[in-house]
Amino acid sequence: MKNLINKFENLKSASFITINNYLSTTSGEVANHKINVNISVENAKKTDLNRLQNCNDNDIEAISKASGIDVETIKTALAEMLTSAVKNLSADKTERTNQSQGQTDAYISLTPAIKLHKETLEVHVFGQAISKVVLVKGEYKTVNSSSKTLAKSAIKKHLDLRGDKFRNFILGNADSIKIQGETLELVR
Repeated sequence: MKNLINKFENLKSASFITINNYLSTTSGEVANHKINVNISVENAKKTDLNRLQNCNDNDIEAISKASGIDVETIKTALAEMLTSAVKNLSADKTERTNQSQGQTDAYISLTPAIKLHKETLEVHVFGQAISKVVLVKGEYKTVNSSSKTLAKSAIKKHLDLRGDKFRNFILGNADSIKIQGETLELVR
């Protein structure tokens, strides 16, 4: 573990790493993930807020046309996303959304990319998802999302929002991790 933490501490800037043979405990899927670590979540949130604030009527029409969702639902979803984005950039943690507060309170940061879950004591790697190669398909639950939820997804796609692309990976669910050209075997 010390060697792994040292590797992450030696990263001086944003870096790509690969998490190999990662087992999703919810679906049973096994995949290799490429993520970007040591990047600023706050900068991504600021960029997302700017894109949401600059979403204009042409964007709304394009989102509606591409998704088949009515303009009013798109506008409602956009307003909620703007409110949430502003809250989640608040310097006062208590003003953030419950989800944001929960994520902040659940972990102890060991490095910018490694966190320890306070309750489970599992070590997590945190970064922006770049790509995934599925090795073994899992069983995925059918989700019946509301039209507003679908509208939010369509807005995220159209505006290329980055905040939702950040992921936590439990190290114990992977066989190995490749960092700075070196593959470190993990015990599962």
